[in-house]
Amino acid sequence: MKTEKKVNIKIGELLKKTRKSLGYTQEDVAEMLDLASRYVSDIERNKTKGSIDTLVKLCNIYHITPTYILQEYLDLKDEFKIDPDLIGYYELDRRDQEVILALIQYMNITKK
Repeated sequence: MKTEKKVNIKIGELLKKTRKSLGYTQEDVAEMLDLASRYVSDIERNKTKGSIDTLVKLCNIYHITPTYILQEYLDLKDEFKIDPDLIGYYELDRRDQEVILALIQYMNITKK
């Protein structure tokens, strides 16, 4: 039987970056979670991991999947990994998303 190496999962910095990219404060998130803002701070500083329930609630608030949060610890091919800087894109209104997509298309055309 193969013994797995213990994984020390630290997701706080990614959650903090995601929260900030969406323009939320720790207090905003705490209110949405119906928890103390200190608890959100503790999660972001890796002082506590939080519960699975809290993880699911954070995923719903941030419009992300648990895979996004845990991708660093999973054996995923690069094409299945999500860049944390892109999370805010999905919170933009449709017009702004279209502008960004047009810019990407233009850059791809001029690159060729």
